[in-house]
Amino acid sequence: MEISGNPECRELLIECLRVFRPFRGAYINIDYTVLPRGIAGRVNAEIETIRKRKKPGFFGKETVRINRRIKNNEFYIRINEKLAGINDEKLRKEVVTSIIVHELLHIERKDLLEHSKNYRKRKHKKIHSYLEKEALEKLNKLRELEGLKPLERENYVEKEIEKIVSNAA
Repeated sequence: MEISGNPECRELLIECLRVFRPFRGAYINIDYTVLPRGIAGRVNAEIETIRKRKKPGFFGKETVRINRRIKNNEFYIRINEKLAGINDEKLRKEVVTSIIVHELLHIERKDLLEHSKNYRKRKHKKIHSYLEKEALEKLNKLRELEGLKPLERENYVEKEIEKIVSNAA
């Protein structure tokens, strides 16, 4: 696996990868960038769509099979640059770690291969249905490795992140 990007983010990403199964042959670029208001982090990948047409039989219809895959196993994790402005180093580390865990779960679950239309609609139904619980479990495993007390409440960190991202101008 190859990792590039902002040194602070790379360090936190390497730390977060301890609680994930290895992403073999993956290239991950992580950095702070300008993101729309209210968005703390985002993961992108170049997705290739292949359409195969199957000719109709005697009475059948033509069918189309669509295969989607991630090109070159490359992922780009972007974190809102407003979070880089948090002066308290421990708080910044916790917030960015939480975002990284969330985005790595998207990569692990292969959520990027879902259709990109109507993201807001499917965000709450398909993709984020049990993601918060999984993210909390991974975050608590990471905290245990560091010798910290595990978090008890769901969405604790996410609510704090939303406040920071929406209030910062």
